[in-house]
Amino acid sequence: MKTILKFSLLLIFANSCTEDVTKDTDLPVIIDNVGELTHYEILFDEKDFPSEEHLDLLKELDVCDTIINDTTNCATCTPDYFKILPFRTDKNIKDAFLLQIRALTVMKGQDAKLPMRHLIVFEREKGKLVKVNGFRGKLIATRISETGVDDLVIRFYIPDEAAFFNCLFLWEGSKYRFKSVEAIDGNGGQGAVKASMKEELSKDVYQLLMENTLIF
Repeated sequence: MKTILKFSLLLIFANSCTEDVTKDTDLPVIIDNVGELTHYEILFDEKDFPSEEHLDLLKELDVCDTIINDTTNCATCTPDYFKILPFRTDKNIKDAFLLQIRALTVMKGQDAKLPMRHLIVFEREKGKLVKVNGFRGKLIATRISETGVDDLVIRFYIPDEAAFFNCLFLWEGSKYRFKSVEAIDGNGGQGAVKASMKEELSKDVYQLLMENTLIF
């Protein structure tokens, strides 16, 4: 796969431009800024959560210690390790949120450090928080969708390919589904994927993500 992908990439990348999003004026307007991107560079350098609600959610998930414990390497429930973000306009953050977890974090009840960043999607069902998606990757952008549920752009790294993959995920039904690879850096990749080859290359990239259990 690595060799095939490398030589394919040399032929199919080109600079891309962003097209303006238009809407049919005959349809009712639900969201004004469909297509608007929000870029993220999550550094885990904030001193406090934006609200107590974020801390309450971590306590409910029971993934971290609420106090510093010198006898364990378990992460504390602080912005040093965790970032909570909304992704739906129709639900309160306490009922639907993205949880980005820092690489090398030790989760409560675990001994090993997470080898890379994790992004987990939670929704509340019948009063309880349930994981609906899991990604071993880094959230780099969200895009406002007309459905009211943000599209996600997640950056993955695959050591065997020596490359980073920026992938688009859309909400379908009750969870996020892989849509396409948007850019590749490394192993012959030079940035944005050429539109004419996106469908074909996306199939190969999705297979790589699954083989490396980067989607769970």
